[in-house]
Amino acid sequence: MASRTRARVVLVGRTRDAHLRAEDVEVDDLGRARFQLVTPDEGAARVALRLSGEHHVANALTAAAVGREAGLSIDRIAGQLSTAMPASRWRMEVTERPDGVTVINDAYNANPDSMRAGLEALKAMARGRRAVAVLGEMRELGAESNREHTRLGELVAQLGIAYLITIGGAEAQLIEQAARRGNVDTVTCADPQAAYAALRQLVRPGDVVLVKASRTAGLQTLAEHLAQPHGTTGDPEGQPT
Repeated sequence: MASRTRARVVLVGRTRDAHLRAEDVEVDDLGRARFQLVTPDEGAARVALRLSGEHHVANALTAAAVGREAGLSIDRIAGQLSTAMPASRWRMEVTERPDGVTVINDAYNANPDSMRAGLEALKAMARGRRAVAVLGEMRELGAESNREHTRLGELVAQLGIAYLITIGGAEAQLIEQAARRGNVDTVTCADPQAAYAALRQLVRPGDVVLVKASRTAGLQTLAEHLAQPHGTTGDPEGQPT
């Protein structure tokens, strides 16, 4: 893209050819990244993101580049990045229940890239704890849909996710089948209520649970209910069972 524009080009990333780059990236137990924001002319500043998921490092670098082009100092940029919170709900919302279960509500939307980012965050946050993925279908993928859902299941297996619950129809089954071929314990549910019933039997103290799907799957309510202190004592519509 850089070769096709007359505009000023600013490169960001983790490699030496980036004008703004992240060095010494670390991720804490809640999946929040810390790194040195390095510039070519103002030195470096420490950034401690409050957003869960290492993929936010790239987002932060892009925001930093815009800030610098607008005239902000590196120290101000680092300070603002370190206080930034999600602009909308259900995007990597992390809740720690009193019983030690961590729930990641990332049910705002889903595509292949964001699914990978969410699963990698789940794996990083688990760190020896049991990782449970609750995944719905990715919508509007067209002719690539079957292949991308199969790849998603393969990724679940590659990352060593302990347990997978999928919700939906044929495409959810593709995720489940690919993960099961990779020796992941799986179950496919027709709707959020059935998934919640399965979670009641599965989730135990110390587990880390990711809930993610396209918005139309409506899994945000399931995740919110699961995140409550007694999140395994009712159904996702709030009715006792």
